[in-house]
Amino acid sequence: MIAPKIFFQGEPGAFSEAAVINHWPAAEPVGLPSFAQVFEKLSEDPETVGLLPIENAYAGTVHDVLDLIIQHAELSIWAEVVQPVELALLGLPGMHKSEVRRVRSHPQALMQSRGYWQSQGWQMELGSDTAGSARELLQHRWPGVAAIAGPHVAEEYGLVVLESRIQDHPDNRTRFWLISGRRPPRLWPGLSATRAKTSLVFDTINTPGSLVLALSPFSDAQVNLTKIESRPRPHHPFAFRFWIDCEGELDSPDVISRVIPQFRQTTEWHRILGRYPLLQRRR
Repeated sequence: MIAPKIFFQGEPGAFSEAAVINHWPAAEPVGLPSFAQVFEKLSEDPETVGLLPIENAYAGTVHDVLDLIIQHAELSIWAEVVQPVELALLGLPGMHKSEVRRVRSHPQALMQSRGYWQSQGWQMELGSDTAGSARELLQHRWPGVAAIAGPHVAEEYGLVVLESRIQDHPDNRTRFWLISGRRPPRLWPGLSATRAKTSLVFDTINTPGSLVLALSPFSDAQVNLTKIESRPRPHHPFAFRFWIDCEGELDSPDVISRVIPQFRQTTEWHRILGRYPLLQRRR
């Protein structure tokens, strides 16, 4: 049996790859340089699958991913998984922490460890991803530069761990969405779920109280909103689009379907990004 491919953004050792391996050990992780290239791949072939980060518990939303899935109407969210994120300070062999002057990593990893590196008085440099920053450090051997990535990346790229657990919060973790043009076949072995979510985006009518009107049907139906966030609305300066997550039981009646007709009347535009299970590895 051919292992299914799951595309992610980054290089070997990236946290997205770790999330694929942790939840789908039989799959083949395939890294691409950018989020846009992953979405292009998924759009070209509805049978392909991608795993992309959408939100860190402390650094917040990965807006590039949210904006890209909104742009790609042919794609849907099919599952969500949560991956713990441990960060480490990585240096070249023989380097000591006292020699560090700058740290390089993905913007999200830099935000998640900002309290640590700022307290050291170091400057930051933006990299394309965590593992890629480690590889570039080994390739260019910049003096005084350390990479921030997962501790497992040190072995992958021949670096040394100068300090472990440098994330600002010990329970740091990231939500990932499994995205595809169709429901991925044979990707649930070893995984279980008791909860589900529905993710929607919408534009409100430009009248007072329009957001309250749009959300009222969910409140009336006692649907729990676990996320609400605004984003700039394309082609409408200083207007906003809203993203909400609704949580429910997998085996409950489809309350969301009963809410949508009333919700639709209060919005100019809306799209359901996906109705999906929250997957966990079985113990």
